[in-house]
Amino acid sequence: MMRRYLLWSTAMLATLLLSVCGQVVPTTEPPEATSAPSVATATTAPTAPATAEPAATTEPTPQPPAATRVGAEYVLLLPREAAVPAGWAMNAAPAFETRQPQPGDTYRFACLDLPARSIGVASVGYRHLEGLPSVFVEYVVYPSAEDAAAALADMQRATVECPTFTIGQGDGATTAAFAPLDFPAYGDAGFAAALNTTAPDSDELLTHMIKIRHGHVIAGISHATYAAAGPPDAALSETLAALIGGNLEGGSGE
Repeated sequence: MMRRYLLWSTAMLATLLLSVCGQVVPTTEPPEATSAPSVATATTAPTAPATAEPAATTEPTPQPPAATRVGAEYVLLLPREAAVPAGWAMNAAPAFETRQPQPGDTYRFACLDLPARSIGVASVGYRHLEGLPSVFVEYVVYPSAEDAAAALADMQRATVECPTFTIGQGDGATTAAFAPLDFPAYGDAGFAAALNTTAPDSDELLTHMIKIRHGHVIAGISHATYAAAGPPDAALSETLAALIGGNLEGGSGE
């Protein structure tokens, strides 16, 4: 049981590496906390003069192009349990994270620090009851299609410039290596890579990483299994890619 947990934990570590597109690393130290401003009470608040003119109104601030759906709606467009084989369980549960990257913020992808651009991410995971194979799906949301295209290019460049790298530090570090992976074309653009990872006291794992851009959203599929068992099921990866494309482009939640 412990061995299964270690293998699954290693797979999740590799999956998280491939799904941090926007987890920012601030370039400056956070400001020190300051005391909260005082709030006027009913006895201290000034009384408006009877002749006071009405307060000026301001135009609402335009929303970024990506704000076409709220986080909950992106979650509803994630693949459901019916999209994975029988005998699989949901892990992790559907979730949405809002992000607010600042100028100069970066995130780690393989061996590179890449510019942080994403403003939100919806995600869900599924795995076999024995631990592996597993699939992790995410929708990373960007302010515009241009931002998403730039982020996709950054990640693809990392798979070329980081053929080998290390996840973690010390005796428990995981060694990782990218290799080319053929995958059918979906969406506006995309790429795929095979990631081999080896951790201490764990079997070698193979993860197929697939990134597909649909407008201002990059859909990611991380499909992991034991390297000795052969590659992850390509038919399942392609089925998920097609379903994701239909959901994001058609707005359905199958």
